[in-house]
Amino acid sequence: MAGWLLGLGCLSISAAHAQVAAPSVERAPGNVEPPTVERNDPLLVQLAYTGDLLTSVAGGASGGSRWIHNASAIATADLEQLAGLRRTTALVHGFYNNGASFSGDVVGDAQVVSSIEAGMPLLRVLEAWVEHRGPDDRWSAKAGLYDINSEFDALETSLLFVNSAFGMGSDLGTSGRNGPSTFPSTGLAVRGQVKIGQALTLRAAVADGVPNDPAFPRRLNVGLHSGDGALLIGEGDVELGNLRLLAGVWGYTARIDDRFDVGVAAATERQVASNGVYLRGEAQLIGDRDRGVRAFVRLGSASGRANIFDRFVSGGIVGHGLLRGRPADDSGIAIAWAGAGSASRELAFARFGEAPEAETTIELTHRFAVTDWLGVQPHAQYVLDPGLDPTLDNALIFGVRLTANFAH
Repeated sequence: MAGWLLGLGCLSISAAHAQVAAPSVERAPGNVEPPTVERNDPLLVQLAYTGDLLTSVAGGASGGSRWIHNASAIATADLEQLAGLRRTTALVHGFYNNGASFSGDVVGDAQVVSSIEAGMPLLRVLEAWVEHRGPDDRWSAKAGLYDINSEFDALETSLLFVNSAFGMGSDLGTSGRNGPSTFPSTGLAVRGQVKIGQALTLRAAVADGVPNDPAFPRRLNVGLHSGDGALLIGEGDVELGNLRLLAGVWGYTARIDDRFDVGVAAATERQVASNGVYLRGEAQLIGDRDRGVRAFVRLGSASGRANIFDRFVSGGIVGHGLLRGRPADDSGIAIAWAGAGSASRELAFARFGEAPEAETTIELTHRFAVTDWLGVQPHAQYVLDPGLDPTLDNALIFGVRLTANFAH
C-alpha cells in the first residue's frame, strides 16, 4: 500500500516575502504556503495542518467513513546569515500522520482518494537537505533527505484537488519497490538545477531506489543498501507567458520483480526494467491569477511489467475568484485515467477471469478561503473500477478537507 500513497493535493496560499524563501507550492503534504511574512528573518518556521473527513456512500470495498489528519512543521534557514555560508539554504520538514486508511480499507482504489493517506501512524522527518545556489540563482545543487515531488512532476494548478492522482502522476507515483522518494517515504538524494535563458530550466536528481525499508514501514531508514539501486529522474521546465510545460524522463537502475510474478507468489520471479516518461502543462485560459480560469493536463507512460499502471492521462479546470464576494475561493473539476499495465491485467484475469482496462477518478471540488490561513474544501469523487478489481462496484465518495497554516 505504501507504494500507492504518494502525491500532493491542497491549494497553496500567498507566498512569503522573507529573505528565506518559503517552501515551494509543491511541498508535501498539504502544499500550503504560509501567509505573507514581511520581515527578512534568517529562519522561517511553518506549521501546517491538513485533515480529510471522507465517506464512501456507494460501491468500493465497503461503506464507511474515515478522518485522516496530517500535521507538518517546516523550518527553512538562511545559512549565509546564520553561519556565513554564502547562497546556502537548509530545510527540515517533519510530520505526524494518524494513519487512518480510507482507500486501503474502505474504497480499495489504487490511485488513493486522499493525498495525505499514509496507511499507518507515522511520526518522521520527510525532508532534511541543504541547497547551494550560484550567482544570480542561475544554478543550484541540493543534497539530503529529499521529496522529488517537491520539484519534479509538480505544477500549481492541479494542487487544488484532494486525490493523489492530481499530484504526482499515478504511473510514476506507484513505481518502484516502495514508491519513489516522496510522501510518506523519502530517501537520500542529490539534485542539480540550471536555468538556461529566461524560459528554460533543467533539473535532474539521483535518489535512493528503495526509500526506507518496506519490511519495516514505520521506521525511518535513510541508509543506502546494496541492491536497492537508484531512481534517476530528469526534467525540462519551460515557461512561455501564461503557459508552463514540463517534460520528464525517469528510470530505476536496479531491475524490479515482475508485477504478475509477485502477485501470484511465483517461485521464480522475473526481473524487469522500470522506467517512464511524462509531459505536463498548465495555462491561464481566462483572466489572470487574481480572477480567472486555469487548466492543466498530464500524459505519462511507464513499463507495463514493472508498474501497476503503464499509461496515465489527467486534466482539469480550476477557477479562482469567480464568485462575487469570494475573491480567494477556488472551484475545480478534474479527471485521472490510469491504464493497467500488462502484468496488472494478467494478474486480474488470473484472479477474477476478467481484467479492467483502467482505474478512473473524477473529482469536483470547491475551496472556501475562510481566512488567509484557513480553508474548508468540500468535494465529491467518483472512482470507476477501483483497484482494477472487477468484483468492486464503482465508488462514490463525499468529503471535506480542512487546511490551516501559520508562518513565523
